[in-house]
Amino acid sequence: MRVILLLVTMMLVVGCSSPTLQPPKYYVLSGTPMQLIPHKVQHPAVEVRSVALSDYLQSANIVLQVSDHELFFSANHLWAEPLQVGIEKVLSNRLSQTQSLSDVPALLLDVNIDYFHIVDRDAVILSGNYVVESQTGANLVRERFTLREPLNHSGYEYAVSVMSSILGALSQEIAAKVTAQQSSAR
Repeated sequence: MRVILLLVTMMLVVGCSSPTLQPPKYYVLSGTPMQLIPHKVQHPAVEVRSVALSDYLQSANIVLQVSDHELFFSANHLWAEPLQVGIEKVLSNRLSQTQSLSDVPALLLDVNIDYFHIVDRDAVILSGNYVVESQTGANLVRERFTLREPLNHSGYEYAVSVMSSILGALSQEIAAKVTAQQSSAR
């Protein structure tokens, strides 16, 4: 009887001491939608036609670079939608709000993302290239980009907000290049 009581007590102690698993948390790049003000529907000046991601960005896991050559795929911090879709939403939204593009004829944007992750809890990096084409297929702008923004706070939620912000910076860069190209073509 003592042996059984001892075994039951040990099982209870072991069961109570094991850590509880945290449920996964899901994140979106686009954040909370702003209140929409009714206005005339218009087509964006720059339409995001495609977003291509490096293979390592195809998973639902948020990626953290922990050393020069090692990536960590978080098991508990995940994208709520495919990252490709989230990037497309942010770029489309930001480009459609850019006043400098209001007089630009409809253009198409293709983006290739080589790197987009958190760097050792220090910064967010976004690197790749983009091409802006006319509706007829003529290349108007072709650029490589590397953007890095520091992380001033810790936590995945904050890091995701910085990731969204860095996509906003990319959309501003694209808008500036398109505006400059359109001005020089006139």
